[in-house]
Amino acid sequence: MKKNMRKLAVLTAITGFGLTILASCGSQESEASGSVDTNESGKTVIKAETMGLPAPFIVTNDDETLDGYDVAVLNALFELDSFAEYELDLQVSESALIDAQQGVVDFTVNNWSYNEDRANSYYFSYPYTKSRYSILTEKGKPIHSFEELAKSDLVIFGGAGGNTTNAIERWNENNPDKQIEIEYTSEDLSAKFQKIGAGGYAEIHDNPVLVAYEEAYPELFEQIETTELSEEETANITESTTSHLLFGKTSPHGKEYQELFSEGIYELYQNGTLQQLSDQYIGSSASVVPDESDFNYIN
Repeated sequence: MKKNMRKLAVLTAITGFGLTILASCGSQESEASGSVDTNESGKTVIKAETMGLPAPFIVTNDDETLDGYDVAVLNALFELDSFAEYELDLQVSESALIDAQQGVVDFTVNNWSYNEDRANSYYFSYPYTKSRYSILTEKGKPIHSFEELAKSDLVIFGGAGGNTTNAIERWNENNPDKQIEIEYTSEDLSAKFQKIGAGGYAEIHDNPVLVAYEEAYPELFEQIETTELSEEETANITESTTSHLLFGKTSPHGKEYQELFSEGIYELYQNGTLQQLSDQYIGSSASVVPDESDFNYIN
C-alpha cells in the first residue's frame, strides 16, 4: 500500500543557498534496478526522507516548509561544485529509517546518531554535528551523573526508543540496586518543564535542543537548573556524540552517495560553513561542529 506523505519545500536559510525540493518523484523508480531518476534538466535526483523534527535540527514551519540546521547543511551541500549534477527530492515520513534501509529512498536526514544496530543496516556519512547532554532539574538542585540521579529519587521523563531513555533503561538493567524511575510520557513540553521546575522530576536533553527549548519557554526555564554532563557521563547515553546522514546498505547507490556526501560535509567543515550554520541555528554557546578527528568512516 502506498504511503501518504507530505512533500515539503525547503526554506532557504542562507543568502545564496537555494535548494529546491522537487514537486515530483522523477521519471523512473530506481530502487530495484539500480538506475537513477533524472529531472527535466537532466540532473540526477537524490531522494531523501526526514521525520520533520527535532528542532533546531529539523523544523517544520506552519507553511509546511522545512528549516533547521540539518536542512541548512543540505542546502549548503547542494551548492557545492561536486553536487552540480544532482538535485534533492526531500519528503517527510514517519518511516524515514525503514525507507532508507530498504532502498526506497537514497538516504535519511534526522540528526541520526550511531549505534551498532544501525551500522548493520546503513552506511554513515561523515558527521555534521557533535553534541553534549545536560540534565534538567529544579533550580538550585543540580544533578551531575546517573549515580546522583538514582540517589535523588527524582522521576525522569522518557520517551520510548529515545537515546536518553535507552540510556536510563540500560542503567537500570546494570544497576538493580540503584534504579532510576522513568515516567514514559508524550505530555506537552511546557507541562513537563513546569513539573521539573516545581521539583520531583528531571529530564535529559542534548544541548542544542535545550537552546531551542529555552528560547521557546524562557519563563519556565527560570525555574530550571541545567547541568552539562561530563564526557564520561555522556558515554552512558550514546555510543557516539556525532550525528550523520544514513544511506541504506540495500540501496544501489548507498556507498557511492556515502562518499559523495561525506566529502561534501568535510568541505563545508574546512571552509567554515558548518561553523557558520552552527552559530546561526544553534548559537555559539552550544556549537555542534565536529572535531577534525571525527571525520572518518564509521563503516
